[in-house]
Amino acid sequence: MGRMPNAKRKRAPTLTVQKKPHGKRRCNGRIEPQKRGQPMPYCRKHLRAGDGALKVYQHPKGYGKILVARFNLAKGYRMVYHGHRKTTGTHHDDELDPDEDRTLWFYPDGQGRVNGYIDPTGCPGSVLQFAANCGPKEVVNLRQSNRAFGARDGDYGGMEYTATMAVPAGTQLVHNYGASWWKDRPELKRCDVGTDRFPAPKRKAK
Repeated sequence: MGRMPNAKRKRAPTLTVQKKPHGKRRCNGRIEPQKRGQPMPYCRKHLRAGDGALKVYQHPKGYGKILVARFNLAKGYRMVYHGHRKTTGTHHDDELDPDEDRTLWFYPDGQGRVNGYIDPTGCPGSVLQFAANCGPKEVVNLRQSNRAFGARDGDYGGMEYTATMAVPAGTQLVHNYGASWWKDRPELKRCDVGTDRFPAPKRKAK
């Protein structure tokens, strides 16, 4: 059916800084306590299914999976990149697929000494692993903070990310993979990832 004449389009609600994931309503699920380190700020349901304010899509141009805001996200909105904590220099390194490497260094104190890495493989609720790298004409709207979840030498950990600007509903969440990531993959060419349906924030012209 076509759109009704003079019908008002509902505006997506704006989601502000929250400690828990949610969709349109705040999640009141129980966070699992732990003996050491900061507990993961997700209830069991959202740890498995992911933050309800975010959704994973296939990129229209075949660039793989991308992460999109379902609602308007306020600047400072918090998310966690989480997964299995693994130790470098062990058999875990041999299990990594270089073409699908989405690992992230784990800093249990938030900064300083690294304690292995976070591997989100097999963790579908860890949706930040699908956030794209912004292109040459785009800017990041997602940045890692110095807050960590999980314990040193633990089995599971996470690093907090925050929105660096207000993110309108339907917009991609993008960050910078880092120079070393691109250096290890010279066959890949960095390009703009925003599309008409799923835009990414543009760099301002000088």
